[in-house]
Amino acid sequence: MRRNYWLSLSFANLVYLRAWTDFIPVRSGDLFARKALPGISLYFAVAGDVFALSCLTFLLIYLAPKMPGWVQRALPVAAIAMVALALRSVAAEHTSLLRSGLFRVVPPKVLFPLAAFFAAVTVGLAFRYFSLTLRLAGVVAASAIPCLAVNLVGALVYLRVQPPLAPDFPLAPRLTQSPPVRVLWILFDEWDQRLTFPNRAPGTRLPILDRLANRSFIATRALAVEAGIPVEQMATENALPSLLYGKRLVRSVIEGAGTRRLHFADGASAVFGRGSIFEAARSDGWNSAVAGWYLPYCRAFAAQLTDCYWDGRYEQTSSASHAVLAAAVDETRMLFETSMFSAFGLSLVAERHSAEYEALMAAARRYTADPSIGLAFIHFNIPHTPYFYSRNTGRFRRYGYSAALYDDTLELVDRSLGDILCSLNAAGLDSKTAIILSSDHPARFPTRIDGGQDPHVPFIVHLPGQTTGVISTQEFSTIRTADLALAIAAGEVKSPPDLEHFLAASSASK
Repeated sequence: MRRNYWLSLSFANLVYLRAWTDFIPVRSGDLFARKALPGISLYFAVAGDVFALSCLTFLLIYLAPKMPGWVQRALPVAAIAMVALALRSVAAEHTSLLRSGLFRVVPPKVLFPLAAFFAAVTVGLAFRYFSLTLRLAGVVAASAIPCLAVNLVGALVYLRVQPPLAPDFPLAPRLTQSPPVRVLWILFDEWDQRLTFPNRAPGTRLPILDRLANRSFIATRALAVEAGIPVEQMATENALPSLLYGKRLVRSVIEGAGTRRLHFADGASAVFGRGSIFEAARSDGWNSAVAGWYLPYCRAFAAQLTDCYWDGRYEQTSSASHAVLAAAVDETRMLFETSMFSAFGLSLVAERHSAEYEALMAAARRYTADPSIGLAFIHFNIPHTPYFYSRNTGRFRRYGYSAALYDDTLELVDRSLGDILCSLNAAGLDSKTAIILSSDHPARFPTRIDGGQDPHVPFIVHLPGQTTGVISTQEFSTIRTADLALAIAAGEVKSPPDLEHFLAASSASK
């Protein structure tokens, strides 16, 4: 009996292996961008899950001889499947191929049938060689007993030695001046030019975006700031510093939990948070505000901002609740889902992504309607994965990584822009505000257009009082968007011809 319980405890420990890996000290590179770290509440949640599953497993072992034969054969298969789920989850979180997108290597229409075939073969062999399967399962559980000490005790050690996160510093006091023109600079993450405009999917409706484009400056060949490297290698963590500093980032080094040193193509270097567009706006006497995800904006730029909101990018390692009981449920639920696929409809990571979007939207409305803010930078987490929006329901509980879901999220981009314009009009600030819309990089998955990828991103500038649309087919890099925003705010770029001249000069200096 005692041996069976130890085997049950070891099995349960293996099942929650992914959860235990959350306690391994976060790498310095990830530490920089995390908003929260695993705490003692998560430890108790995972330990509680392990002991609860061990008791259930022990009970099933005790009752198994009294069960029908087919049920007895099914139990070891179920145990193997549970451990396989745990190993799959660990691999997805910690293997670069899976973390960067297995579907880019093996299409879902090939991967899923292949996985189903191997699963069916495994189940068939397990039923056919039941005694051998049972012995192998017992050997694996017995050999993994030492992992109990590693996980139950090691996690406590990891919690103790984990370096703390850098704090979010106090915001700067508000200034009394305002620029001649307020500027809203809005980035939609992974927003694609071709999928939005020339190759829009049939049935995709973007009326607000189309109306704004018809009375704005719109560039059809604006290059993503990292153009020159394969689109699939473009990364938000590198693109955003390039945009905010107006210089091409070539290398960065994490020097501590709160310090990232940037090295630019022109030979200059800076600590992320110093010398950016927000410092320039502050030196001109203007208030700035930022709402964004993925990067620690409020830690880095607090001294230059009068308002700020940020959140990290949620993954399975960071999406569990901070309350013990809720975290225990979350960690069990995540055994049966990834960030994109879930047995429960919408994955927990996607739910967190959705709540994050709502918080960003609330901040965007607030900044838009605040006349004291001269420069507002908003970095939205859409249409980036994981997808959570349906054009039919407003939210969805569906599965999949496909262009169809991306197209649905484009309609959320349109709706978000509509909310921002409504806030702007309600505050009576539309005649004093310029809007810049763009993205850090285009869609990085094989698109439906030609199976390839294109380095262009949307680029729309609406100047105060502009009623006539201007289409530019000139190719230029978005790297000078920060300079453009400051030039518009200072009243140096007042009209579409001024804008075209500014971008032509930018293109000539590339």
